[in-house]
Amino acid sequence: MTSKLIAVLLLTGNISFAQNKPLPTPFDKFVNNKKIEWAAYASDTINFTKADLNNLLLNRLDKKEIKASLPIESRTSGTNQITYTLRNAIDNAFYGDNADFVMDADGHVVKQKRAIPKKDSSNFKLTEVTQILYIENGKLKTYIPFITPTLPVFMSTGNYIGERFYFTSCFNYTYNRKPGDTSKLNFLSQTKKMMKLNTLLEVDHLKEVYGKNLLETLWPYILKNNIKVFSVYTKGILKPEELTTNLTYDEPKIAPIYDSKGAIIKYSINEDPIDPNIFTDAQLVQDWYYDYKNNKVYSYIKEMILYLSQFNKTEDKEPVPVLKLVFN
Repeated sequence: MTSKLIAVLLLTGNISFAQNKPLPTPFDKFVNNKKIEWAAYASDTINFTKADLNNLLLNRLDKKEIKASLPIESRTSGTNQITYTLRNAIDNAFYGDNADFVMDADGHVVKQKRAIPKKDSSNFKLTEVTQILYIENGKLKTYIPFITPTLPVFMSTGNYIGERFYFTSCFNYTYNRKPGDTSKLNFLSQTKKMMKLNTLLEVDHLKEVYGKNLLETLWPYILKNNIKVFSVYTKGILKPEELTTNLTYDEPKIAPIYDSKGAIIKYSINEDPIDPNIFTDAQLVQDWYYDYKNNKVYSYIKEMILYLSQFNKTEDKEPVPVLKLVFN
């Protein structure tokens, strides 16, 4: 991660999940707990500009109020032994030698060190957030092991080419640690992130049971009424028995009912239960907070909106929202 640039296109990409065995690190080994039914990395680049988180962290680092390391990346050897360092070492690693070779008055070539460029606080706004989504005891939760502020990189011509990781901080080694009162935290932002439910990327996935994806793992708890479900169309809450195909734009199954003489006296409408596999996309709504006292970032999942593609029903191929899962 130290020398890695974030391409501009990646900043707006979707989260996707995958299938592979976990690489145990101090931050993701908790998924081996039997209570964890599903887990995946869902890291993203977030703009916390309103809260000015990056500049806040940098100022606190200068005052030695918090600890930071050179940039690290999840699921790499760098997470196994983190070494905290000071601001000057971080700048030296980011800017390199930062020196010019010039000729002095006697005609000798000498090395002349340039000053570290002054940060433009208005450009210091993107943060790479390392996040693990997981399901524990039927509840969808999130864990933020650490975050990495990024700095913009420009060519000598002044053209912006992307972002580079600057330093890593806000380390949290306890996956289920949550502050009891969010009113004592600094609110950062609310994000609404689209993600593919069935896209497979081996670098992201940590754990699944019986090959079930995120929604398939949650679905039994939905049917037990442990998770509140609302119709996006009516905004009304739905009971488990109301989760039928009439909500998914499928044609109802109409069957005639005959009397003893074989005449049709009425029709019955049969609606099958929803198959969770028909949902292709989901939007995750999260509130983000900064714990100033302990220098940690937390996220709370408020709701997840399920989308369905109607390829055979309309000319519009964009997925449409159908159900909203609300998490307390």
